[in-house]
Order: sequence, then C-alpha cells, then structure tokens
Amino acid sequence: MTRLTSEPTTSIHSMDELLAVAMAMEMDAVRQYAAMAARMRATGRADLAEVFDRLVREESEHVDVIARWPRQAASGPRQPPPAANVPPGVFDDEALAMVSPELMDAYRSFAVAVRNEERAFAFWSYVAAQGTSPEIRKTAETMAQEELAHAKTLRRERRKAFFRDRHPGPPGHQALDLARLEMDVSTRLEGHTGPNGDKTGQKAAYRDLALEARMIARDLAANPFPDFAPARQPPQALDALCEWLADYYIDAGDHLPSQAARDRAQALATLAVKRLAIVRFLEER
Repeated sequence: MTRLTSEPTTSIHSMDELLAVAMAMEMDAVRQYAAMAARMRATGRADLAEVFDRLVREESEHVDVIARWPRQAASGPRQPPPAANVPPGVFDDEALAMVSPELMDAYRSFAVAVRNEERAFAFWSYVAAQGTSPEIRKTAETMAQEELAHAKTLRRERRKAFFRDRHPGPPGHQALDLARLEMDVSTRLEGHTGPNGDKTGQKAAYRDLALEARMIARDLAANPFPDFAPARQPPQALDALCEWLADYYIDAGDHLPSQAARDRAQALATLAVKRLAIVRFLEER
C-alpha cells in the first residue's frame, strides 16, 4: 500500500470543508490526467492517450458522485473548489511529464493511478481518525473505502497491462548491442545543434557528450555486459534513447550477476543520467 510522504496538514472542521477538499482532489486528478492525455495524443501515442482518457472518465465520475452527495451534508450549493483545497502529497504524476512518450506504457500509467488512489485512501483514513465530529469521521471513512475500491479496479487493469505489454511473446529475447546503441547516440549528438541552432554554444556541449558516448561504445565493444534483457526495446528518438540507456544501466546495476558487473553498470548509469540531464537542459534553452 502506497503511503503519504508526510502527515496531512489539511484541517477539516465541517462537512463543507470535507466536500470541498474531496471535490478539489478529484478535479485536480481530472486536470492532471487530461493534460497527460493531450500530451500523449500530441506525440502520436493515441494508445496511451486512451488510457489517460479513461482515467479522466473515472475521476469525472467521482466528481459527479461528490456533487450528488446528500445536500443536507452541506450548507448550500456546491461550487467548484479552489486549487488551494487540494491536500499536498496526495496526487503525484511521478514526473510522467518528463518521461519520453516512447518509454511510456499502459502498465506504468495505471501504476501511477493506483498509487494515487492508495494515497487518497491513506489521506481519508487519516481524516477519519482525526475527524472533529461523527459525521465527518463517517463520511471520511466512506471516502476512504471509495478510494480503495477505485484502487482495486485500477490494480486489475494494471495487471492486465503488465501481461499484455511486458510479456507479448514467448520467453527469450534478442541480445542487445549496447556498443552500437552508444555509437548511435554519439553520431547523433555530434551532428546535433539543438532547437536554437548554435546560438548558445550548444554544439560544443553536444560534441563533448558525443565523445563520451563514443568512449563508452568502445569500452562496451571490447568488454560487453553479460546478457541482460531490458524491460522494453530501445526507442528511436534521441532523447528517449538517452533515457532508455540510463534506465537500462540502472536496472543492470541492480540485477547483473557479479558485483564487478553491477559496479560497472552503476558507473555507466551515472554517466547516462548526467548525459540525459544535459541533453534536456540544452533542448530547453
């Protein structure tokens, strides 16, 4: 069960406040998932746009449920709540907006949604325990159970996505040529000037990264890693490929059989993460 990173600071002293917070949480989730759907659609990932569209529909239904909450629970018509009512640390997109679209999949998307629902369950459980009135405690308990039910549904979808996306065929995989991938990165970085040409001296920075990638490629060609299957095949876009290599080295650093191989992978992971950060920084300048 995913936990909150800190004790909630949101104070709820009335049913009006409780329902305003509940509405704000659901509407915030709708906004966040809708933004991700738009991003996936804009980058050609219609399959994942549909996943986030579905999450938007799920959260919108939650908004409708809260809007129909018995009117006697509140003192007047329920107005859209301000964003300030959203408790910090409950909804977290886990930096999905920073992940290259080519590296996204349905499993990862549903996994984030599951953890958000679990954090919402933890939040409402806390409110129920600290409620200042029986009505607030009972309503918060109901909210907590609703979030738990949502998490259960999404967990089922996550499991389906795992077997559909991560295990599409029979066991076995084609050995990766990491040296070739690093050389590909080197070649592309060497000729890359970024979105603004060379107005900010980007070409020299890309050239330095290209030289480093070439040295890594030579090292891997001379001394390949033990065979280690990645979670997904390498993407085509330069930014996504740099991110994929960073993820691969991190994963290899955790799972390769020998300590020496793990240490080597972790050293490469450090270089790859730094490279990815520099590439993204240069692209944004």
